[in-house]
Amino acid sequence: MVRGSIGAFATCDHAMASAILSDSKRFGSFAVAKHKPIDTTVHDDEGRRLIVPMDDSFLSMDPPDHTRLRRMVAPWFSPRAIRQRTETIEAMLEEILDELGRRGGWDAVNDLSVRVPIRVIAAFFGIGEDNYEDFRRWGGIIGTSVDGIRTMSDLRDFRRMLIEMRDFFNDLIVKRTAEPGDDLVSFMVQAAPEGEPLTGDEMIATCGVLLGAGFETTVNLIGNCILTVLGHEDVRQRLLSDPDLIPGAVEEVLRWDAPVQYLLRVTTEPVTMAGVDIPADAPVFVVVAGANRDPRVFGDDAGELDITRPNSRKHLTFGDGIHLCVGAGLARIEAAATLRVLLRKFPDLQLADGAQRRPTRVVRGMTTLPVRQPVAGVAMA
Repeated sequence: MVRGSIGAFATCDHAMASAILSDSKRFGSFAVAKHKPIDTTVHDDEGRRLIVPMDDSFLSMDPPDHTRLRRMVAPWFSPRAIRQRTETIEAMLEEILDELGRRGGWDAVNDLSVRVPIRVIAAFFGIGEDNYEDFRRWGGIIGTSVDGIRTMSDLRDFRRMLIEMRDFFNDLIVKRTAEPGDDLVSFMVQAAPEGEPLTGDEMIATCGVLLGAGFETTVNLIGNCILTVLGHEDVRQRLLSDPDLIPGAVEEVLRWDAPVQYLLRVTTEPVTMAGVDIPADAPVFVVVAGANRDPRVFGDDAGELDITRPNSRKHLTFGDGIHLCVGAGLARIEAAATLRVLLRKFPDLQLADGAQRRPTRVVRGMTTLPVRQPVAGVAMA
């Protein structure tokens, strides 16, 4: 545990990181901090406070509100519910990759990775393809916002997105209240977790966080998986010869090239860890990307990629404790399905020039990842 010059604390020790993430009594979400260095309140033109999904949803709540809201959505992300969606996800991937196969080259992020979670999330809301582009844009803005709003232009885009998203989900809630279906929004308007019906703001925040977190993390996970496999020929060949290794490969990418680099917690009382005194209401950065490479957990080769590493799943990319990502299982299924169908259809797919990583600090992924299919009769370089 170290203290930075601005008064924040940080650790990349796996045991300490896991302990902090699992201790919801002494380490709360940033939303519970009494003195925030940045005011994240945003208002519309009429002065009404806008719902910010990452701040106002169960993602940033502590019990009992966290328990009430998370328990409500959890059944939609249970292992059984996810397994039922796997066939649909693979069929969707077949369709997308058949379309891409008619091109000479394409972008594995913008033409593939972003389309998978958007379609999956839209299906949760019972939404058709007419809304895909809005969902994609909103999800990207929500995900990027966790890195901080840096310019007035960013703030304008963020505010406009919050208004559009509020209006959209408000209308959807009204429709589902009048004519319920079998989607998540219909379930929420009828639910009463812990005996309390959800408020409109709670439903909007829940929809927003499932859209933002479900989109951004999964897009970057899928992109990082494709980059890793196509960039390591030995990995590609092992997965081609034994597709059963794919789930383990996804776990190793989650560990080795984590789509989320750190998580933020705030002390709710004075805490001493590893001889370091941390006052109450102090921000603590849990650097999961560093903890994922702790040699005391993953061995002396923790910095190396090994898709058969037996304990890759001990990574902390999805968090730990009560805030363990509710959609972790779905993200894993989407990434594994993408690799499985991609390698089956395009076993010789190659990376092309022009790949670029995102300039963000919290989220790690690719903005572009061009790929090309080898021309028949031309050997791979």
